[in-house]
Amino acid sequence: MRRKIIAALALSPLAAWGLFGLFGNAVSSRICARYGPRILTMGGGKFTDAERFVHFRIRDFAVLVTASCVLALVWMAADAIWPRLVCPRAQWILQALGGFICLNCLAAIAAHTVLFWCVLFSGAGRTHNYTQYQIKQRLMDQIDVPRQAVLLGSSQTRAEIDEQVLNDHLGASIWTTELHFPGSRTYDMILNLERLPSVKIDYVICYLSEGYFYTGVDSDAMMFFFGFRDLAEFCRLRFTCAGLGRNSILGLLGDALPLFHYREPLVGRLFGFKTLNINQERYDAGLSQSLAQRAKTSAANFRMGADSDFQKRAFIAFAQKCRQGHHRLIICCGQMNPILGRALDPALRPDMLAFLRHCAAVDANIVLLDEASLPRQTEADYDDLTHVNVAGQVRFSEYIANVLGKLPRQNQSLAQAPN
Repeated sequence: MRRKIIAALALSPLAAWGLFGLFGNAVSSRICARYGPRILTMGGGKFTDAERFVHFRIRDFAVLVTASCVLALVWMAADAIWPRLVCPRAQWILQALGGFICLNCLAAIAAHTVLFWCVLFSGAGRTHNYTQYQIKQRLMDQIDVPRQAVLLGSSQTRAEIDEQVLNDHLGASIWTTELHFPGSRTYDMILNLERLPSVKIDYVICYLSEGYFYTGVDSDAMMFFFGFRDLAEFCRLRFTCAGLGRNSILGLLGDALPLFHYREPLVGRLFGFKTLNINQERYDAGLSQSLAQRAKTSAANFRMGADSDFQKRAFIAFAQKCRQGHHRLIICCGQMNPILGRALDPALRPDMLAFLRHCAAVDANIVLLDEASLPRQTEADYDDLTHVNVAGQVRFSEYIANVLGKLPRQNQSLAQAPN
């Protein structure tokens, strides 16, 4: 029986790749002939070629079959050795440890395939943000357009700029992928930028407000994007090896243990998104109905100091990486709901604007869309303290589409582009 299992595990990868090589193109073509438009609709603008998408997902399946079979063979080979090394009563420890290591290796390999993340997708508004981020960024190398743009930053970037509006206007020449992650700050955009696939990215677009610079360092995004490869630069920008917070430590732990890293997306898929969202729902239920009261409470978390200095150094490093990668950096001098803006320390906004204007003055790669040139947003344009409503989003997105459309012909003069 054991020999039959070993033979099946050894032959399955060969069969998977053989079938992919022989029938992969034909199967993907047949599927798209019948379901192509529906696949594109379900993709929500994340890719442009349904047949190419299906073809690569079949390849992903072959990768997962290969990884699963190889790791199972490794575990079985180790299981045959363990009886010679330890007493029978202790063998289960090594078996469990070996299985745990193999599962983490499988998770690490699977996470490099779009198919794995598609399996974890459970619908718009019901899927973990990290799952959505992974799907979108891993599909970027399957988009065939002359130029690509990415939207980076927090949920404010997503709320202000609708990628679909940009693609409706410019999709034939510039395809935009929205890669926000809630709670991101300036340093987190470095982590996001360095994890993008190796495709030519022409424009990086960010909507920056006071929350990026004056609300601390240890963001929720660091739990998912911070790893050991980032430690040296973090300490250099921070001027110290100390200062790692809870989320950054969890990020390091997840970097070492992929199963831990993907625990929330997995739990959300297995037990439902509401399982993950219980704490957020409780927090939302406890919020004051008065936006003015919320603004007063929230404003206490905004302050200048060592953390804001770190975020400014991080922005300079981020801009430098964009320049080195030949990504044109488009910065919108964003705002909060005026209700929150009035509650903040009045020194914060002038400090942020002066910093961004100085960066744009010394770096020709930055296109700074100053607050005077951006569409004016009032209290009526906001759903809460930081996110605009749909009407405000469409208006702002159309403005950005106009800016992007002019970029090939104009340079820094766009900082004063008309509304």
